[in-house]
Amino acid sequence: MRAVLLGLLMLTVGLAGCVSPEPMLGEISEPATPNDTVPEQMTIVASTAGRSVDEGPTLDVVASANGNATLLIWVAAGCSGCHDWTETVANARAEGNYTDLRVVSVHRYPSFEDKDEVKDRYATTNTSTEATWPLLLPNDGDTVVNAATGETTSVDLVDAFEGPVTPTLQILDGEGHLVWTSKTYWANASVLEDAATLMRSLNEATA
Repeated sequence: MRAVLLGLLMLTVGLAGCVSPEPMLGEISEPATPNDTVPEQMTIVASTAGRSVDEGPTLDVVASANGNATLLIWVAAGCSGCHDWTETVANARAEGNYTDLRVVSVHRYPSFEDKDEVKDRYATTNTSTEATWPLLLPNDGDTVVNAATGETTSVDLVDAFEGPVTPTLQILDGEGHLVWTSKTYWANASVLEDAATLMRSLNEATA
């Protein structure tokens, strides 16, 4: 009997930590800050890839938009859907479409993807997945900034943006309100056009 109990105890210890794995790419994890208040107007302030299109070493998404809406593309280095969306938007802009709209890519998984991997994928010149717009590289644990006051909050950045998986497209209006989200995995022309139509209407309303 003692041997059986000892065996069960060893089995329990051996399984410790295996019942709650780290979230895999694309899974939604529980919010880390469920009791904090997400500001109605929010922005991301983070380091960039440091290219000329990144508008400086650090970027405040809303402040730098000059009152215009921003299309956020949440990306990961190893995400095929992210590559597809980036290529689609970059090609469309190279052809002269959507050049009136502001686009910013945001690295989603800094806890387990190195920034250099992300820069190699999205910030390398003349590659099919080059983001020809600002690429933000937040740190793991970064918090969202209140766009109305400029104050850093205690709300986890990912939680504030409703735990976007990759790829997720979102629109922030010119004041920092999150007004639209799409989690369409593969690039879709009609989804992109819907986003563009909304952004243009938001920009016209504040012009």
